[in-house]
Amino acid sequence: QAASSTSGGSSGSPVVDVQGRVVALNAGGSSASATSFYLPLGRVQRALQLIQQGKPVTRGTIETEFRYRPYDELRRLGLRTDTEAAARHAQPANTGMLVVERVQPGSASDKLLDAGDVLVRVNDELLTGFEPLEAILDDAVGTPVKLELERGGQPFTVQLTVEDLHAITPAS
Repeated sequence: QAASSTSGGSSGSPVVDVQGRVVALNAGGSSASATSFYLPLGRVQRALQLIQQGKPVTRGTIETEFRYRPYDELRRLGLRTDTEAAARHAQPANTGMLVVERVQPGSASDKLLDAGDVLVRVNDELLTGFEPLEAILDDAVGTPVKLELERGGQPFTVQLTVEDLHAITPAS
């Protein structure tokens, strides 16, 4: 997401960084808030490669919405000092981590995750961004994943089976 105020008809256009590299595709926007949304190029490349190989483009979900939050907010949520240090060391360019924003009522995640839970690891891999999370979920449809989180400074682990996003998304 970025405050770039692209106009209608820009969907599918390349998003170029300050070095002139294509880094994403424009996926839509909101003229009311001058906000645009982008699809990271890595996810587009994956889909293209799967299509070229004649394979299905899987999309996984745990029916949970995450938000990227800066470290100062994470500390207020109780992020442990050692967790922050590990995340900063692993991803020095990142300025925060993912936090549960909301969970789909009635989903498998509903009774296990709460708004404000900080996502630390998935399948023992330290995660601080959306694209690595999506990569794991998209490749794990139908299989369980282990999530390590912190709630109010207390670490906990849950296991959830990744659902097929295509199967639960209405077609009309």
